[in-house]
Amino acid sequence: MNKYVVKVGIMTLLAGMALPAVASADEVLCQHKAEEIQQQLEHAQGQGNPHRVQGLGRALEAVENDCTNESVLNEATDEVEAHLAEVRERQADFEDALSRGDEDDIRKRRVKLEEATLELEEHTRQLNALHGQLSQ
Repeated sequence: MNKYVVKVGIMTLLAGMALPAVASADEVLCQHKAEEIQQQLEHAQGQGNPHRVQGLGRALEAVENDCTNESVLNEATDEVEAHLAEVRERQADFEDALSRGDEDDIRKRRVKLEEATLELEEHTRQLNALHGQLSQ
């Protein structure tokens, strides 16, 4: 296992050295995404988590090979849309519980709706931040 970690560590070091070439100046979102993955990769290596290291290595390679600003924005937009659908579903569940009058179920549904709403807000902030990075 130690040989594996060393091998992955060397591959990661080489990938990290190539990081500035990951994306052209036009692909600023990809550069940022690659840097985030690189930080996670270094953390996973420090924790001795070879499965996470391997997965993050594949993710970094995918960003290096296939990433565009448009793909990052599309991915973030898809996340917002998915969470919006989740909020709508939770809202319907909450309203259903209200109509039945079951206080315990109402309380549970309210908590789930609040959690889904917070996740939607977070992903919306992330999408807005990406748009902000492009306009700088």
